[in-house]
Amino acid sequence: MDFVYVVEMVEVVGIALGVIGLILTIVICALPTWIETTFIAGNVVTTKVVLNGLWMCCLTLGTGQTRCEMDNSMCFFPDLWNYWGHVLEPAKAMILTAIILGVLGVMFSMVGAKCTDCIKDKTSQAKLIIIAGILFILAGILILIPVSMVARSIIRYSSERIKAVLGASLYFGWVAAALLLIGGVTLCITVGPTVSDRDILTETYSIS
Repeated sequence: MDFVYVVEMVEVVGIALGVIGLILTIVICALPTWIETTFIAGNVVTTKVVLNGLWMCCLTLGTGQTRCEMDNSMCFFPDLWNYWGHVLEPAKAMILTAIILGVLGVMFSMVGAKCTDCIKDKTSQAKLIIIAGILFILAGILILIPVSMVARSIIRYSSERIKAVLGASLYFGWVAAALLLIGGVTLCITVGPTVSDRDILTETYSIS
């Protein structure tokens, strides 16, 4: 099998992982499902559930009605925001930065990918792919940090009246971070050999 073809396929896999990771990051940024809090009265679990996200909090009642506030600081339960705010506020900045880095990574990878053939110079292609890989890795780290911080705060939270559990966005966040990290490393690996080394290997395979 042609060595260059194999590298191209691995490159496509790395880009695909980065794109999926970016999409998941945008999803967790928008959804108010980072923290799920249930209010308890005595030994009876009430039907009031509060969902907190980076930008809004929602209150779901037993009747099925859901009300949301776009400003977390104006949440229905200010005491909750006083506790969760110190981890959710920094998470906003890191997740937004991760999205920007992810978008740039996708753009660089698309332009530098061998399959798109946007750039003829192989050295320039390799540089763009390396930059894209590094951007994916940085984005993955910037997702992993806030998601883990929020999860740690939830696990350490203790109250007889309030039960807090990990929201779905945290699990999606870990998946997004893993995909971006793996995608970034994959892209960097595809540029492992130098251009001249690849040419030599290609000629060797062609001769054999």
